[in-house]
Amino acid sequence: MTPQTKATFAHSIQVAIASLPPAQAAAIREKAGAAWLQISQAPSIAWIDEEPYNALTGAAREVLGDSAMRELFRFLGRRVTHTVSFQQLMEGAIRLMGLSPHTLLKVMPRGRESVVRNSGTMTYERVSARCARLRLRDFPPSTYSSGTTVILLSGTMLGLVDLAGYSASVKVDLEDVDLKNGHTTFVVSW
Repeated sequence: MTPQTKATFAHSIQVAIASLPPAQAAAIREKAGAAWLQISQAPSIAWIDEEPYNALTGAAREVLGDSAMRELFRFLGRRVTHTVSFQQLMEGAIRLMGLSPHTLLKVMPRGRESVVRNSGTMTYERVSARCARLRLRDFPPSTYSSGTTVILLSGTMLGLVDLAGYSASVKVDLEDVDLKNGHTTFVVSW
């Protein structure tokens, strides 16, 4: 079973790419090749296989570099409450527990399950009042070994903490990175 991503989430990545400077957006579309069209034409409820999804995210990383790629997904993390798959889950959690980095990070594993499948498991752990640990385990190496997933997840976590109002102090440290076995621990502090 190979990793798959919900088309609606892949579409949100395409929308974010389209908002980049025109030369960057065009370069990403060109590098993504046929995958760009395949994703854009997929119904929102469809599941995108790893090959076109990896072509899209790989093209973005190649054009933007790691730092700007992380920022692209940070932007997407801040907009997660506008994504249909995450919206109800996030809004419900915020109503119950209040808007805080812990609330958003605690919900991230369940939200992630609504947009990816066959992509390992993620767990949340509260470390302290201003720190959480998210562990990703057993992500298939066919996608994970490039390292792009680590970058996009780090960016998404930064964006979630931004959304809670802590953009000035947030950081994500990586521990136990094992790209061949699909393991990474993300330590998020603010």
